[in-house]
Amino acid sequence: MDDHPIILFGLMASFAEHTLDIEIVAMAEDVDSLLAQEHSSDASVVLLDLRLQDDSDIGENVRRVRATGARVLAYTTEQRPALIRRALDAGALGLVLKEDPLSRLAEAIRAAHAGEAYVSSRLAHQIVTDPRGGIRLSGQQHRVLELIARGLPHGQIAKLLHITEDTVRTHRKRAIEAYTDAGDGLLGTNTEIVWRAVADGHIDIAPDRRGVGG
Repeated sequence: MDDHPIILFGLMASFAEHTLDIEIVAMAEDVDSLLAQEHSSDASVVLLDLRLQDDSDIGENVRRVRATGARVLAYTTEQRPALIRRALDAGALGLVLKEDPLSRLAEAIRAAHAGEAYVSSRLAHQIVTDPRGGIRLSGQQHRVLELIARGLPHGQIAKLLHITEDTVRTHRKRAIEAYTDAGDGLLGTNTEIVWRAVADGHIDIAPDRRGVGG
């Protein structure tokens, strides 16, 4: 499942030529399209791109695919550990980076078919095991950091979230403490915590089409 057609057709051609024991039974750009296809229930393994253009939730995508009985492999260019962790926590069996050779992807599919976990490279292993991916921020901590990242002062954040400025500072402090507990003790300023949270995939500062607080 990938919303870049060139990836889908490239995989189909590569498998047809090099991996005769692996058959592609369905291709789709999102979960709804996949589940609507007649032969999607025949799949034993689904390759799932993590960042789809429909902005669907990573964990929910994995859970919906797993509900069909298929096993899931994250197949992506994404290297932010928090986003990879969402897929793994939802039940994905492993991670294959798109930059890795086809032989690794074929190995991963065979492993997943057998119910075994798989990571495709040393880099993939580093991403999967990065402790920052396992940091848990509360919903309010996410909101506070996202608004800080958008350049809003604490006073305005407090008004938007209907909390006090002291509470804004408390959420920020607890986010820093979560990173400290994960072994990153170098954070202190707004710039540092926001940069780290964006780089790891805990928050996204892309334009919010729903509006602030939506």
